[in-house]
Amino acid sequence: MKERSFHEKPLSELLRDCPQARAVLDKYGLKKLEEDDILDVVLDKINLKGFCRLMDMEEEVQASVWQEIHRLCK
Repeated sequence: MKERSFHEKPLSELLRDCPQARAVLDKYGLKKLEEDDILDVVLDKINLKGFCRLMDMEEEVQASVWQEIHRLCK
């Protein structure tokens, strides 16, 4: 079975497999989700792409986030 790419994994798996991604995602709203007590609700339900949509990121910002996380987590 083919392993899922980092942007297809649920955020919970991504953060477990690559803890460095947390610092990147915190800058783009993950910290806010935690402060609002909804992080636990969405962590297993959305992937990186869903997170970018939830945070209403523009495509250029989304691409930058993906590149940064990919660089950190390869």
